[in-house]
Amino acid sequence: MTLKLTKGRIASQNDIIALEHRIGEPLVPEILEFVAQNDGAEPETNIFKVGTANESGVNSFIPIREIISEMRRVENLPDRAYPIAWAEGGNYVFVNQADDGAVYFWDHEQPCSLVKLANGFRSFLELLVPFDVSSIKLKPGQVKKVWIDSAFLKEFQG
Repeated sequence: MTLKLTKGRIASQNDIIALEHRIGEPLVPEILEFVAQNDGAEPETNIFKVGTANESGVNSFIPIREIISEMRRVENLPDRAYPIAWAEGGNYVFVNQADDGAVYFWDHEQPCSLVKLANGFRSFLELLVPFDVSSIKLKPGQVKKVWIDSAFLKEFQG
């Protein structure tokens, strides 16, 4: 993995057992390896491809103890699947154990359109690359209109 992770910790064995009980089987080994050091870790600003035309980023990996409650927030989550990361914009990255631990993207605006990202969690981690805001180049005239929250604007007007 090319990204730096911070705030990760060792997952509690009790939390792992509770999640395994909820999904009805042991977690895939790649997840167990990850949460042995990086449970709830926050990656540096990153980006990954979603299908051929879209991109997203992982804001944080969901701590094992919070996954069961997060499962309730994901519409149309397949059986034996669980969210593993919060993605930008209120979306999720989830692992589907019924598909040999494949990793998918769940978009809250299209909850029935799941996008497969990788065949396994390790492969998914390799898709995450650091995001450099200076890599965004706008053409003159490309931005037509901008709205700024007045409360936010006051912070800059001193």
